[in-house]
Amino acid sequence: MGNWWNGSPRRRSLLGVAAVLVAAAGLAAPVVGSAPSPGPPGVQPYRLGVVGFYNPRLMYLKYQSLVDYLSETTGRPWELVIGSSYEETVEGLCSGDLDLAYLGPFTYTQAHARCGARPVVRLRTGGKATYRSLMLVRTDSPYTKVSDLRGRRFGFGSPLSTSSHLVPRAILVDAGLTPGKDVECRYFRHHERAARAVLLGEVEACGVRDIVGEKYVGRGLRILARSEPIPNFPLVVGPGDDGTVRRMILRALLEVPRTDAAVRARMKGWDRELADGFLSAEDGDYDPVRELASRIFGRRAFHLGPRALQCGGGG
Repeated sequence: MGNWWNGSPRRRSLLGVAAVLVAAAGLAAPVVGSAPSPGPPGVQPYRLGVVGFYNPRLMYLKYQSLVDYLSETTGRPWELVIGSSYEETVEGLCSGDLDLAYLGPFTYTQAHARCGARPVVRLRTGGKATYRSLMLVRTDSPYTKVSDLRGRRFGFGSPLSTSSHLVPRAILVDAGLTPGKDVECRYFRHHERAARAVLLGEVEACGVRDIVGEKYVGRGLRILARSEPIPNFPLVVGPGDDGTVRRMILRALLEVPRTDAAVRARMKGWDRELADGFLSAEDGDYDPVRELASRIFGRRAFHLGPRALQCGGGG
């Protein structure tokens, strides 16, 4: 695999921790449960589950537009189901409670190992089939390379996160640091919570997804390291799909946008994460994630729960 990071820091001016926290707090109010899109009376909606990358209100703002579009384009109602945890969404997909799931790359490999789940499409955020993990520190911190974090506290998101746990763990290991021994591990569940923990001084560094970390650069945080490209987030069908949902999603997210300029323009108004549309995806696209997970967590990586994946928890 090689190293998953580039240790060159990018310094930015400190504009004030308080301003960043106030802006982030505006997205912190929770939305409970799922968000249905209207459809014909008596028609059972298809269910799109999304793992808990962010706080529930932010997730609703990001993904409800996609659900509304699927309801209109497929002729069947769709419902957004916001999982309280990564594992809950995988369980829903594998049990058939969800028809489609939006998973992180490592979570997908676990779902595939568990029940044969398969990707249909993956994000094309910023026009790319990949994204990166960013390691962030405060702008005024003295750290210039990852190895400087020895003896410090590091903030992760969920233990099942690719860019907020698996890849940052690899960056630390490749810098000669053993997480849980040379670096104290703390978990904050969501990406933005991990970034705010650095701003507040609860930890000295964190790892987050690029589009999350970029919001904080120049607003109290700077990039200490960035990963190599990671295969982007997939939309995944479970073992119970007979091909119906797969065909539906391929048409709605690949075929229709390819031929309909109005749809492409509509997508441009979606959240940045989704605005550039999707690419087709295959299981083999995620082999680099499998290789990395096996190196960091061992051969049982795809069957371990979040507690076992934590630093010192058996991972």
